Amino acid sequence: MGTTQNPQAVKGPLPQFPGPHDPQKPVISPEKCGVDDVDRVPCGEPGIDTAQCAAINCCFDGQQCYYGKTVTVQCTIDGQFVLVVARDTTLPRLSLDSISLLGGSDAPCSAVDSNADFAFYQFPVTACGIRAMELGDHVVYENKMSSSYEVEVGPLGAVTRDSHYELYFQCRYADAAVAALAVQLSSSNPPMPVAASGPLRVELRLGSGQCVTKGCVQAQAAYASYYSDADYPVTKVLREPVYVEVRILGRTYPNIALVLGCCWATSSSHPFSTPQWDLLVDG
Repeated sequence: MGTTQNPQAVKGPLPQFPGPHDPQKPVISPEKCGVDDVDRVPCGEPGIDTAQCAAINCCFDGQQCYYGKTVTVQCTIDGQFVLVVARDTTLPRLSLDSISLLGGSDAPCSAVDSNADFAFYQFPVTACGIRAMELGDHVVYENKMSSSYEVEVGPLGAVTRDSHYELYFQCRYADAAVAALAVQLSSSNPPMPVAASGPLRVELRLGSGQCVTKGCVQAQAAYASYYSDADYPVTKVLREPVYVEVRILGRTYPNIALVLGCCWATSSSHPFSTPQWDLLVDG
């Protein structure tokens, strides 16, 4: 078990951020780094390269280092936490006004800057309810970030339209290293949609059944069986009834309805060639 440690217990100078194992590999993730150009907030010092950008948990597009759509944790060499929270970290988006830290009532825990898409926090490792401990040759300072959510109660139950998000984050200092670590505890994934896109198909087929018993109705018997692909082309004489059925295939949502306008036949494969014979009108 570690013991509580004061930041002054860290011996020696604190180095710069360590670089990644592959400094040539760009740090681009479609989910994290898909920030529109006009909404990008620069991360790091001017002139930062790919390796330095990756080391401070930011995104790099070959020219610019910027904060991604996530919660970015950074540790500075002078014992400061930098926490940048993007509202697009979750779906539905986080309410940046609802963010709190362990020492949320302390002034240093308030955001030092914000805009429509990001909230920025910076505070010493000794402030804002930080917990400190010794782990081997490291001194670890940790805190917890969480977002609150509102629940509305109605006649059919309780519902919330807000995301809930929790994150533990640490700064680890040693004689030769400083590193940031973040562990997500929970987040609210978006609910499954009531209706979603799917592989719907519409099929037209011709009834082929015949009346074989006394008193049967041809219009009903026709739909007892259908022509197969091997039966086509089907030959009909003018004014002979054609029994047509149009149906939806692959339907899983029972409230999907098919409403037909007109259905017609032509003498060629082009649907708008003439002459045309109506099969269904206002069907």
